[in-house]
Amino acid sequence: MTVQVFCYPEDAVLTGAGPLCELAAGLGADAIAVAVRYHPARRWFARHGLVRHSPPGITYFRPADTWYGRLRPVTVAGDEEIAAVHALREEATRHGLAFHAWMVMLHDDPVVAAHPGVAARTFDGTPTIHALCPSHPDVVEYAAALVADVCEQLRPDLVELESALYPAWDPSYVISLELAPLTGAARAIAGQCFCTACVRLIKELGHDPAELERRARDGAGAGAAELSAVRASGARRVVAAAAAVVQKYGAAVRPLIFGDPEAAALQGAAPVAFEAADAVGVGCDVRTGPALAERFGALASLAGDRPLLASLNWTPGRTGDAFAADVRTVIEAGASDIALYNLSLVPESALPDLAAAARAARTP
Repeated sequence: MTVQVFCYPEDAVLTGAGPLCELAAGLGADAIAVAVRYHPARRWFARHGLVRHSPPGITYFRPADTWYGRLRPVTVAGDEEIAAVHALREEATRHGLAFHAWMVMLHDDPVVAAHPGVAARTFDGTPTIHALCPSHPDVVEYAAALVADVCEQLRPDLVELESALYPAWDPSYVISLELAPLTGAARAIAGQCFCTACVRLIKELGHDPAELERRARDGAGAGAAELSAVRASGARRVVAAAAAVVQKYGAAVRPLIFGDPEAAALQGAAPVAFEAADAVGVGCDVRTGPALAERFGALASLAGDRPLLASLNWTPGRTGDAFAADVRTVIEAGASDIALYNLSLVPESALPDLAAAARAARTP
């Protein structure tokens, strides 16, 4: 059983890399998962009383020329944040912590803007402004290059792959204005891409793209099941490419899946997609009790036989005893590792709650 805490490089700038690792270890963590690529966000660092913005596609390492083809990172962090990531790598070892590279892979607005031909699309054919399509070979190559660059520079023990699948309708950092909101199966279908690369992949897999699109539009039945299988095949290429790189460095790779299980399946989350992965992470957000067990179980079924990480968010109402109880719930449901979200965002008063959750993960 491993307990990890998620954190941001800016926290290492504010706290100091050594003190931040000391704090994580003191709470009972075995690993720190550091954001080395991230999506746009306004983040409230409660322990410091400060706001820090992350621009779209932010990359917290300086990309090397060695790895990249047509696509390469555009938005690079400043020297202070990049130095903080390298310092965290060194301090993690000094404090007995594993170092996990947490990577938002294929959501990258500047790269999409520079290469609109590889953008994922919504169901009506409109290109997204934030997501690359995994069906495109250049995108698979880009994912592998990002992982190679991170592994060469930081030598992580594990790479956490976020957004390695097809995009959903509504990631939290895309504001959707809907007066008649899409719900259920329609919401899951709305984010589906039928770009040129997807059509080519669908044909390679023996399906008629037009017929598959028509059946998906008609409802959630067989059309959605076949479309999920197509997405799993595409996602498998990204995960396998990343895994092949990571293994050369003696590390492990863990894709992360979040949200509604029906939507996750249509993003490509499926046992076949994760065959090359060492484990799969399941985001359980703020659910508690039976709702937590239900969400974890539904997403876990998409992971096949891979070992499972359960990621739980701290909230003001999830105090020590409640957090500990929820950790026990997901362990009983099959989680082999626990992630606590997010050390950089919680207030000082929440630290005992994180410690209680970590202790619960190790209590028989």
